[in-house]
Amino acid sequence: MTNIRAREAGEALQAIATKLNSAKVLEPDGFNTLMRVSRDLKAGKRKQTWPIEVDDGAPVRFRVTSTSDGKQVRPVIHFAEIGVNQSIQNRPPFDRFDLAIIIEGEDRKPLSRWHIDLANASGGVIQPGPLFHLQFGGRIRTHGRDEDHPVKEPRWCHPPMELALASEMIVANFFETEWATLREDRGWCSNINLFQKLCYENYLERLKRCLDGPSSTTILRDVWASNWN
Repeated sequence: MTNIRAREAGEALQAIATKLNSAKVLEPDGFNTLMRVSRDLKAGKRKQTWPIEVDDGAPVRFRVTSTSDGKQVRPVIHFAEIGVNQSIQNRPPFDRFDLAIIIEGEDRKPLSRWHIDLANASGGVIQPGPLFHLQFGGRIRTHGRDEDHPVKEPRWCHPPMELALASEMIVANFFETEWATLREDRGWCSNINLFQKLCYENYLERLKRCLDGPSSTTILRDVWASNWN
């Protein structure tokens, strides 16, 4: 079980946000949002249960960048509603998890939307698919239902990634030069590692138990929402 205090998480996120800002990959309002979240976390002091929230009215916006084929795009962590609860046993310590990344085009319209989610449960019935999953499309809260992606499946087996890990992924994919510097920075790696432990420790233990167990099952079966208990 992880044992990470809210204040520790807030200090780590503050350091990550500061390095992203120094690398000039964030818009000023995106930096402000990460700093606001870090202050909220630090206010939780020694708590092991804490929220990570980003409203779609104040998202984490990165600077406009070019893709490998020359398109001008802006990555945005558009929304996050995450509940950290480290009393949860045998799975990543989240009782709520919803994080959305949008890639905007030059006209600021979404080119794609990626959604990292914890499977929903309603009336005692859990959503089919992996407990934690990556999904293309989904609901864009600031757009009408007519702009929802028409197909919900597939839900890809994927570990949870909160703000820090999602930011690192965006930088690695869209700001490769800056990423090459950050990944060699010991302070960066140390602070990212805190969130890796939060998100990945129990998830990787689950995968290892499957690999070490009988060959009559599969990892995908073991991480399916209805089987993860």
